[in-house]
Amino acid sequence: MKTLVQFRSAQATYALPVEHVTEVRSSADMTPLPAPRPGVAGLVPRADGALTVLSVLGDAGDHVIVVEDDAMTFGLLVEEVTAVVRVEDDRIGPPPQGQRGGAVAGVIHEEGQLVLVLDAAALRGTLSA
Repeated sequence: MKTLVQFRSAQATYALPVEHVTEVRSSADMTPLPAPRPGVAGLVPRADGALTVLSVLGDAGDHVIVVEDDAMTFGLLVEEVTAVVRVEDDRIGPPPQGQRGGAVAGVIHEEGQLVLVLDAAALRGTLSA
């Protein structure tokens, strides 16, 4: 059984394992970078400095999901967080073919729609690609 934080972007519904999500915050205080690499939206302030926010799921969003993977913490720009759900492992299908970078680790068919389960390590790779 996996516990997932489910959220929306302009294009789809996604989920991340709850153990990688440390907080959800507003994107209102985000500062854009003048020359960001592709997939980087900007920075949000934190008590320990600035947090890089990825826009790999779309360029607009009202919220930032703070993601922690290994020793790196980063933000993910999303429209809204919709739920925290528990899903049986056998309900998560394999990663789809044809993607670059492996950001989608699995797919859940839920009430006529797809929920794409993201891989935090693959998202982290956006920062060093």
